[in-house]
Amino acid sequence: MDLNSLTLFQRANTELDYLTERQKVLAANLANANTPGYVAKDLEKPRFDEVLKDTLPLSVTNEKHFATLPSETSSGGVFTPRPDYALTIDGNGVIIEDQLNKVADTKGDYNRMLSIYTSYRNMLRTAAAKVGS
Repeated sequence: MDLNSLTLFQRANTELDYLTERQKVLAANLANANTPGYVAKDLEKPRFDEVLKDTLPLSVTNEKHFATLPSETSSGGVFTPRPDYALTIDGNGVIIEDQLNKVADTKGDYNRMLSIYTSYRNMLRTAAAKVGS
């Protein structure tokens, strides 16, 4: 059985890919912590309704149910959030502690998603083994 053909595993792979890319962006921020003029970047997380549109057939019963939410960027992907703090004298906008917190949060999310993926995979393997016996 190809697990990647199941929607649950496709979504899990998508989330793991997103978290991997976010770690790369955060690593670049940390690597440029002393680069003059560099401002920290982040990776926009896909909105929940965008993820669901290919998974479940949705019907709108009220026009306000899936109204467009404001986004920091309309293009998606890597963006530079507006800093809510003063830049250094050389224009650098990387606060190492904030970036390390984001790295830790992303690592936790990755480990959680990997745990869910592994749990479902093991359940399916157990069920398949019992059926095959």
